[in-house]
Amino acid sequence: MNIDDKDILKGITNGNKAVFDLVFRRYYLGLCTFANDFIHSYDLAEEITQDMFVYLWENHGKIQIRNSLKAYLYRSIHNRCLNYLRDNDFSQKTIIIDSIRGRADSIFTEIPESVFDLAFSESIEHELEQTIENLPDQCKTIFRLNRFENMSYKEIAERLDVSTSTVRTQISRALSKIRDKMGKFL
Repeated sequence: MNIDDKDILKGITNGNKAVFDLVFRRYYLGLCTFANDFIHSYDLAEEITQDMFVYLWENHGKIQIRNSLKAYLYRSIHNRCLNYLRDNDFSQKTIIIDSIRGRADSIFTEIPESVFDLAFSESIEHELEQTIENLPDQCKTIFRLNRFENMSYKEIAERLDVSTSTVRTQISRALSKIRDKMGKFL
């Protein structure tokens, strides 16, 4: 379906489901990735993006988009992410994210103070290795290249012949799965 922005805006305002579906398919992934850049959780990014689309559909007759639809959608996601960050206590989540993003190595390299600490450290290391190993193949490969070989998103994208957006999305998914699985240890 090749349709210009003016017709898309008119279709949204009139509640045209086909136009709304087109907008959803065209912008959903990019908006999720954009939201993830703010809140560092792909699951939350998807939730925020889905909520924005629900709001757009439920209020299609009231919303007045004066300029670009794309600009409106990205500004809406930006504002929703800022509201989410403002309204939620991110201190614990930030600690978890930071530890998974590179500080987790310190857990394994510190000298344990007791046999219990040693066993706990080994348990964490084993659980982390298992969690990474259980990631989907592409996700696991991208995550390992970034975290263990210190390759940038661009370097990974070039090496695997994928887009940097794909790399960003896969790393976000890996971190989300690791955080979900490892949260009990952190």
